[in-house]
Amino acid sequence: MAPVGLFAVLLSPITGKILPRTDPRYIATLSFLVFALCFWMRSRYTTGVDTYSLLLPTLIQGIGMAGFFIPLVSITLSGLPGQRIPAASGLSNFVRIMCGGIGTLIFQTAWNHRSIMHHAQLTERANAYNPLFDQSIQQMGAAGLSQPQAYGLFNSMATQQAAQLGVNDLFFVSAGIFVALIALIWITKPERAGGDAGATAAAAH
Repeated sequence: MAPVGLFAVLLSPITGKILPRTDPRYIATLSFLVFALCFWMRSRYTTGVDTYSLLLPTLIQGIGMAGFFIPLVSITLSGLPGQRIPAASGLSNFVRIMCGGIGTLIFQTAWNHRSIMHHAQLTERANAYNPLFDQSIQQMGAAGLSQPQAYGLFNSMATQQAAQLGVNDLFFVSAGIFVALIALIWITKPERAGGDAGATAAAAH
């Protein structure tokens, strides 16, 4: 996860300089598209994924991180008088943390359900009428495994593959969610004159 901070650290000051001169919705939209790209890349993982494939989307995600929090906080707090910004910022952080916890629980449950479904689909093919399965069991037997051990090894491999497929499903859904959320960004109408300086300061904090 360390590479995610590389572009985030390098580009965050640039985002802070650009923000007062542009519509924060453009920056937030670009950030959401970057996140969607990263999640789509991760939805194509296999259990044999290499280090480069793991690092590349994490590195790109840093670009999205640099344009994520500051523009969104600016949009959230725009138009508010200075004395209301601390309370609004606190409420925004509370809602973000609470929804993050709820989302984690939902995705954990969804991952469990998808893994069970994929495991069932994989084991449906594990029967004597499938020549590939029969050949695999025979090869395990030739390697010195008993039939129960061979079945146990197959079940372990199926469980591993099912867990990976479940993760891929959730990453793919996450990419779609981030693309859909762009519509919510453009429903907002940030007011440039109200409290941009305070909003930017709160975002940086």
